[in-house]
Amino acid sequence: MNRYIKWIISTYRDFISDLTKKYQSEILDIYECQTTGSTKAEIKLSGRHIIEKNLGEVVTDLNLLEGFDKKTIRTLVYLATVERLKPDYSIVVQQLGAEVDEFILEIRSRNNQSTVKRSPSDMSKDKSFLSKLSPLDANRVGYLAGVNETVKEFKIKSAKGHSNVKDSI
Repeated sequence: MNRYIKWIISTYRDFISDLTKKYQSEILDIYECQTTGSTKAEIKLSGRHIIEKNLGEVVTDLNLLEGFDKKTIRTLVYLATVERLKPDYSIVVQQLGAEVDEFILEIRSRNNQSTVKRSPSDMSKDKSFLSKLSPLDANRVGYLAGVNETVKEFKIKSAKGHSNVKDSI
């Protein structure tokens, strides 16, 4: 019984010391930067200094991380991981081109918010670009490129079929 009481007292002391411990750094705000599209943290350092850093930079700076409590570190690492998993590009507009089977996709970059127009066939050949899209957008690109290629094959087959009919007459 005596060991149990000592253990409770020791646990209580640890709990109180954790409550009273003042950490050097504190997160004031976490927000998405409008110009870069990245998630930033506003950090109050031990004094009155306030800095802004990307979450990726915060979780890789060991000296800065030492100033936070364990729960804050865990939260920052989670948020940085979620941000890292976000796609770099997304499809914002899907337009029909000059032909019935031709599509033009407008792609927006997450980092600099610029947009580029490309055909699904061109994008489907660039594996590194496809890996930077969400799975849903990459699937859309593949589907549209497949539709375009299928229509081209039918046109080729129908053109060959008509020429064979003319040759036999």
